[in-house]
Amino acid sequence: CFGQDQNEAFLKAMLATNFKLPTKNRSILLSIATESKRFEFAESFMALVKLGYKLYGTPGTAEYYKDNYNVEIKVVEKVLDESEDGLGTAIYEIKAGNIDLVINISDGTIRKDEITSGYVIRRASVDFGTSLITNVKCAVELVQCLERGMDKQGVFTPRHITDYYSIPSMGWTIK
Repeated sequence: CFGQDQNEAFLKAMLATNFKLPTKNRSILLSIATESKRFEFAESFMALVKLGYKLYGTPGTAEYYKDNYNVEIKVVEKVLDESEDGLGTAIYEIKAGNIDLVINISDGTIRKDEITSGYVIRRASVDFGTSLITNVKCAVELVQCLERGMDKQGVFTPRHITDYYSIPSMGWTIK
């Protein structure tokens, strides 16, 4: 997609795939498997707190942000099977429609239980129509868009393709 800047192009591309922004309940479930990815997402996490989103987290993720940033979020349990959808589980919250967006980053883990529970969360997100991000860089980019207020209706002005010709490109010049 084209945009006036990287954030606009990114968000337009996401919306073109029927991605839904977290505006219904303003709630986001975070499940980030490794400490390095949690650290990479930390600035975005603090931005979500500042923006007033209701944040849920799996136990390790919630503990990391509480211990390192002194922010408590609602803890939901991970499960190893989709039939384990009782009260207090991530699956329950997704099925109940309480979650608008799931950020599930399983990169870097080799633990079988992490891989399995991550799969179950991602599968439930898809099955119940909850938006899903599985890449930390995309998650950070989305939060930058939310910080800029790009989740508001009418934020994008339709433009003709020729309007983008004057925007500087990287890597080449037009002669």
